Amino acid sequence: MAPATVRAAAMNGWESFLENTAAAPMLGDGPPPDSMPLAEFVRFSEDVVARTRDVAIPWLAGGNYDLAALGPLGDAINSAGRVGSALRRLVDFFSLLQDCTDIRLGLEDDMASVSYRILDPDIWPRHHDAMFTLGIVSQILKRGTRGHWDKIEFAFEAESHEMRGDIGKVVCAPCTFGADTNQIRFPAAMLDLALPQPANPPLADVRQLTRSIVSKRRATPLVDRLSQMVLRDLNSCAIEQERFAREMGMSSRTLRRKLTEQGSSFQQVLDECRMRQAVFEFRVRPDLSIAQIALRLGYAEHSNFTRAFHRWSGISPQAYRANLAATAH
Repeated sequence: MAPATVRAAAMNGWESFLENTAAAPMLGDGPPPDSMPLAEFVRFSEDVVARTRDVAIPWLAGGNYDLAALGPLGDAINSAGRVGSALRRLVDFFSLLQDCTDIRLGLEDDMASVSYRILDPDIWPRHHDAMFTLGIVSQILKRGTRGHWDKIEFAFEAESHEMRGDIGKVVCAPCTFGADTNQIRFPAAMLDLALPQPANPPLADVRQLTRSIVSKRRATPLVDRLSQMVLRDLNSCAIEQERFAREMGMSSRTLRRKLTEQGSSFQQVLDECRMRQAVFEFRVRPDLSIAQIALRLGYAEHSNFTRAFHRWSGISPQAYRANLAATAH
């Protein structure tokens, strides 16, 4: 896949929390470019916490972020009348801000959720970019609740010891760790809360944002789009070529033809995603057996996974995991 990028506006506002800290020089001088590699931004957020030993900074940067810096999308969020509308706009148009990311607004019984996960398995560790993004979500929720913060729950991909601090005290809510995604859960009734409106609300052109999303998708190579879908759904549901083709607005036959034209195939994309995800699983879930990881990747038999991994890497998954563990120590 092509390297994922993020709007450089994601760096806005951090400076107020980094003044007089060891991380202040990280911001650099001069105006930033329009975009930057997503891996670079993730490293930045990790390094900020490592240097300052203050796990709250990404959360505060997100919670105090000036959404107007997001341009038309910020205007669309700020002009939304209700919490649910603002969150829906953030989720629906998030790919205009950041590539290769799965962000969803969900509803289950009386609880709603916003989940966030970077889909590039090579970007790890990636803990505190999630704190930043969920901080932006919390900002929208607090606007609706007028600061009230009750019955909120969090889940994080990282283990608690990897987050370098007491996250529960930072977010003032119960937290679980080692999850498949980063998530904030809250009472679904909050979605209907009215948002305060400024005296001169910004004009929101949601139709133009939709056109921008369509243009971006068309400009993204088909193999990259398919890879992101596969990585999104591994561990959660069956990987089906026909379903992906429908999602991209084409038949399975057309998808196969277009992949062939690009020198690839559905199976090649699936195999590559599975192997990259396997390496990710080795890093973040060292306690899982090879058989359990094979099952998470959609293999009915772990022997099939072992053979596929050996073809891809030249060594067995057991040897690869052992090498990773040795390097970590």
